[in-house]
Amino acid sequence: MQTIQYSKARNNLRELINDVCDNYDEIIINTKDNKSAVLISFEEYQAMKETLYLMAFKENKKRLDESIEQIENGKFLTKDIDL
Repeated sequence: MQTIQYSKARNNLRELINDVCDNYDEIIINTKDNKSAVLISFEEYQAMKETLYLMAFKENKKRLDESIEQIENGKFLTKDIDL
């Protein structure tokens, strides 16, 4: 993650957008009066929103946590899918 000043971001906006979209990077943009914003790709934003939505419900969170634990402990099956 990189941090840049607003004026540099304004002058290089297309390049910054390409960077966050192509490299899944985040860029913090600071202003002179110490305000900050984060530039991320729309794809990453959608993934974050979906995760927040899924984790907002206790039962979903419980099932997701259990699934993560199973994967971390090697308790899962792999399947080959013929297309």
